[in-house]
Amino acid sequence: MKKILILSFLVLSFFKGICQELFPYAESASNIPKNVLGMRFLFEGYKEIPSQRQRNWGALRAMYGITGKTTLMVTAAGSNHHLAKFPANLQNYFANHHQRVYKPNPYLLEGINIYLKQRVISVDGFQKHLRVALFGQACKSFVPHDESEPFLMGDNSGYGGGAIITGLYKRFAISFTYAYAHPLLYKDKAQQITFQAGDANNYDISLGYRLFPSKYSTYNDLNINLYVEFENRSYGAAEMTVRDALYDFSYLKNFDQNVYYSLMDGKYSEIKPSIQLIFNSNNRIDIGCAYPFYNRSYTHFYPLFFFNIQKYFYFSKKKKKV
Repeated sequence: MKKILILSFLVLSFFKGICQELFPYAESASNIPKNVLGMRFLFEGYKEIPSQRQRNWGALRAMYGITGKTTLMVTAAGSNHHLAKFPANLQNYFANHHQRVYKPNPYLLEGINIYLKQRVISVDGFQKHLRVALFGQACKSFVPHDESEPFLMGDNSGYGGGAIITGLYKRFAISFTYAYAHPLLYKDKAQQITFQAGDANNYDISLGYRLFPSKYSTYNDLNINLYVEFENRSYGAAEMTVRDALYDFSYLKNFDQNVYYSLMDGKYSEIKPSIQLIFNSNNRIDIGCAYPFYNRSYTHFYPLFFFNIQKYFYFSKKKKKV
């Protein structure tokens, strides 16, 4: 019972201290307390142009505090963004898969991501701190990606890593993330097709502000946090081969330029405003959207809406009786 009370206090202190840096999109440099399990459901949706079909992506994420400085996350994602494999008629697919005349995609399990974060620096003070963490991730995808911009949350098999710097001062939090992603080559031996998405670099900035309460009265106080996050990304062009011959995407300029540019190299910035509600210290809801700020991403259309639900559970290890 004593261990449970101590662990409960630590968990509640964790939420009270860093609730405004629980960024809806980015990870902060702070960690989940040891032996605490978190579960998060993530959803993204947008209306595809010109077909006007709804495209949805969803994921279930388990997060666990291995130690006070090490957090492990495992995410399984699914969507109606892809086919199970490339169709035989590639020209028709690339030219028309955003059109109404092309059959809609089924919902499929996309892939599984494993993410490990290690906090390496902590400088803590009264109502303020500075923290630095390093992270690495890997993904196993079960679907063929058909765009140059890679994503390691199901779209692409691959690996990556980076660093996070997060600062908190009273009710304001700011975080900077650098991330590198290297997608692995997709191979379809039966059709003799390979597809290689580009490497990507992210330079993301996240800002958070605790709007309510101005001061805590109890741990059960409703928290209302406002966020604005900027995803800044650059990536290389895609390369595809069919029966060992390089596939030429230039014909797509005359059909669907969105598809053509989705296969070229690019860079863009997105702005992602959101609001967050936290109930009883550990029940969290995020609601937000994404718009292009500079250029755009060609992996989705705008506006993109997102919705997250999260809850934490804590455990106490019992000593074995001799």
